[in-house]
Amino acid sequence: MATQRELPRPEATSGAADLSAPGDLSSSAASFSRYLRAANIAPATLKTYAEAVRTLAGFLMERGMPTDVSVITREHVEAFITDQLARWRPATAANRYRGLQRFFAWLVEEGEIRVSPMARMKPPHVPDEPPAVLRDEELRRLLATCERGTSFEDRRDAALIRVFIDTGARRAEVAGLRFVPADEVSNDVDLDQGVLRVLGKGRRERVVAVGAKTVRALDRYVRSIGTSACGSARTTPIFPGCGWGVRAG
Repeated sequence: MATQRELPRPEATSGAADLSAPGDLSSSAASFSRYLRAANIAPATLKTYAEAVRTLAGFLMERGMPTDVSVITREHVEAFITDQLARWRPATAANRYRGLQRFFAWLVEEGEIRVSPMARMKPPHVPDEPPAVLRDEELRRLLATCERGTSFEDRRDAALIRVFIDTGARRAEVAGLRFVPADEVSNDVDLDQGVLRVLGKGRRERVVAVGAKTVRALDRYVRSIGTSACGSARTTPIFPGCGWGVRAG
């Protein structure tokens, strides 16, 4: 990999770089974000990709490197990824890599550049880091603690834990569950049928089943929402506030 001293640099100018000029990373990034929204890309993915382009632009500017997309080379991108690996976890650098890969591929499709500077690059290696998981006995004790309680927090936590156990859903999928019993179109939680409708990656919907104990835990929880500061009765989403997200779209 080339060192930073060997990287191509723009000719010296008397003023600061014009980040609004056509072909510059800044203006291209704005158009890229509009393209992603039109393609119905998930908000979290859009944010990740846009952040990758903004971070690259900042990196290049700080080092006096070109920000014109037509003259950015593989060496510039490799230097940026190396910098990200030194600053953040490998998974973060890999996310930035994927965002930039999509960005430059879009520039090729739009005819802004002929070849992506990342055409022959390989993503950074991300070592396997299995997350710590609770043992069965620990999980039973945790559930027992929640289900003995009668407070809003106890009922909420018991419902959450049981939903995760039964469905294996991702946190964002559970956070986006909407509870609107009077509206079949918007409602994601059917306690009578014992099914939940979640919105997953790629904004794809799927239906997951839950058992009788989870239905009971959810029923106990929704009956307590009206007395909590976290929401109001029959609210949407089913787990409002309290650090949880809201389903987009």
